[in-house]
Amino acid sequence: MKIDRGTGTPVLLLHGLGNNHCSWEFVLEHLDYSRQRVIAVDLLGFGDAPKPDVQYTLEDHSDAIAATLESLGLKDIVVAGHSMGCNIALDLVTRHPELVSKLVLFGAPLYRRAPRGGKIRSLLRSEGLYFSLFELVQRSPEAIQAGGQLAEEYVPFVKGMEITEETWPAYRKSLENTIMQFDSYRQACSLDIPAVFVNGIFDFFIIRGNTNRVQLKNRKHVRIKRTRGPHELTPAQGKVAARIIGKASRKAFNS
Repeated sequence: MKIDRGTGTPVLLLHGLGNNHCSWEFVLEHLDYSRQRVIAVDLLGFGDAPKPDVQYTLEDHSDAIAATLESLGLKDIVVAGHSMGCNIALDLVTRHPELVSKLVLFGAPLYRRAPRGGKIRSLLRSEGLYFSLFELVQRSPEAIQAGGQLAEEYVPFVKGMEITEETWPAYRKSLENTIMQFDSYRQACSLDIPAVFVNGIFDFFIIRGNTNRVQLKNRKHVRIKRTRGPHELTPAQGKVAARIIGKASRKAFNS
């Protein structure tokens, strides 16, 4: 655990792939700590978190988060996830439902089914294109690490980027086992707590059609909110994200 600040409704922040808790920096600036107890963690394998030799599956990540929450004596919390953090949040509420009351999911990577129809035809499908890019990433550790270092150094709206030799095993395995899977889509369709999926109109890392399908299948609990931002939690997105999280923690989620 890296940040535990404020009083009130507990809010847990789960960062994305290749990041650490610092990726929430622009959100943390705008949260109301008089109403929210904000907890931000480094996910298993990243930041200062343990880096065990495991497969970094959804279960590995969500069990580690559950252990942290139980050690703090917390339950019925609002969980906000970004990118891969959304997948982990969905698994957490599925496998540890007593711990979570609401979800706020920013840029959730949801995949319905494996690409089909051969190499060329599969590339024309959304999952096929993304999975091909992911496979390329897995084969290019040096390039991805160099890109992450450049982004952290020269792109001011990217915070908490951490793709190093030390975190690469967790990055590669998390990409394969926590992002490139289909359980998250099914878990989203089966949610029985309020959840809002926040999609930036310039977010090119998500499949909007899959989020729309989730809402059609689960109208009772799922809402979609569109913002003007990209996938990253930029300064402008941070302010919007803080407002949405604040609304969730004030029990006004479905109004």
